[in-house]
Amino acid sequence: MRTSNHSSYPLSIIDVAGMHDMVTVLQVAEIFEEQAKGSPFTWWNNQEDNPIAKKIDHSLINQAWSNSFFDSYADYLERGQSDHAPCLFKMPSLRRQIPSIVGSNQFKLVRSMKCLKKDLRRLNKRHYSGISERVKEQGARVEVLQWVLLTNPNRATAVEEHRERDKLNKLLTAEQKFYRQRSRVRWADVGDRNTSFYHKTVDQRVTQNHIHFLRDENESFIGTNSGIKDHSAAYLQRILGHTDMPTSPVNVDTL
Repeated sequence: MRTSNHSSYPLSIIDVAGMHDMVTVLQVAEIFEEQAKGSPFTWWNNQEDNPIAKKIDHSLINQAWSNSFFDSYADYLERGQSDHAPCLFKMPSLRRQIPSIVGSNQFKLVRSMKCLKKDLRRLNKRHYSGISERVKEQGARVEVLQWVLLTNPNRATAVEEHRERDKLNKLLTAEQKFYRQRSRVRWADVGDRNTSFYHKTVDQRVTQNHIHFLRDENESFIGTNSGIKDHSAAYLQRILGHTDMPTSPVNVDTL
């Protein structure tokens, strides 16, 4: 039954039959409410003249959860910007063990990163090992679903296609970051050496950054190097202005 901190608030009509049905469903599913702490009420109506708070949010668990996390509880926090109080499940028996590292701050940082390296490698291996092959497999899976949608569209296939396409996008992003990081490592290793890789990279950047032609305000084509230089200088001069530099009385021979 709902509770309220406003005694004059009129009680609403409750469908008892619906309550019995809900209790029966919870019993059949073997679900019951977790021990709760924190705020006694989880919702309020956001009204200043007639404020009402109630407990309408519940934290439900099953017997398997209770056996695995015997000391867990639901902690209802301050509602913040929402009209509902957020809930966190806390398990005191699963507190993380933080290694004790003694030394300077720099040594602590290096040691902590070294301790974290093994877990990061394990995480990367589990989710992103063979990233290119995973992208190909996921892309093929998405193509099959998209072909089915084009030949025999239905809601179940559309939902599955959206889910698999989201996975593909995540893998594509991970693959892009992987190759970007790999290229930076290679550049740091042999980038500044007199190698063919260095010269090819420089040529590629020069080609990408080279201005091949410009067009003036009359849409006239400017393709010569001298024309591009003169047009660029005139354009910047119109934006930034120019200053008449004084002429030195000393000639070049004297200098």
